[in-house]
Amino acid sequence: MTTDRIMIDCETLGTDPGATIVSIGAVAFDADGPGDEFRAAVSPTSCQRHGLSIDAETLEWWLTQDAAAREQLRGGTDLETALEDLTMFVADADEIWANSPAFDCAILGAAYDAVGLTTPWAYYETRDYRTLSDLAIAPRIGHEGTDHDALDDARHQARVAAETLRRIDAVGAEVSDE
Repeated sequence: MTTDRIMIDCETLGTDPGATIVSIGAVAFDADGPGDEFRAAVSPTSCQRHGLSIDAETLEWWLTQDAAAREQLRGGTDLETALEDLTMFVADADEIWANSPAFDCAILGAAYDAVGLTTPWAYYETRDYRTLSDLAIAPRIGHEGTDHDALDDARHQARVAAETLRRIDAVGAEVSDE
């Protein structure tokens, strides 16, 4: 699938830029729906080595989630490697979508800074899934998979965004035909 749109979601141990990241999910999408996927489990220890923090309240919240969601706390690859792989995945995308960029993109941007890498998108390329999903034209599609799993959340958001944008394009085409 060739697309210029990527939906990103990350799961963290805090809510502010500079928080430890435990997983990153991303899905390429277009009007036909989701396409290629990216998943990275990230080592919290690696995040701490790069100066990212853990918020105790957020950690306590994670411990109340179901077992499938808590699996993300097991760790994974080095933060720098995960971000390098994400950079390769987003490549030349023109739109980076998140729920919301003020959270996901800001946290990822701080992580890129922490490891000395350049964030692979510019501020003007970010798009807000939350705003799009609140439109009256947005479909109500049930979430499949595990809540608070970065890739499952990104898949769901990509499905809703793709269908909403398809509907908006159809309305635009009708208006231009009039």
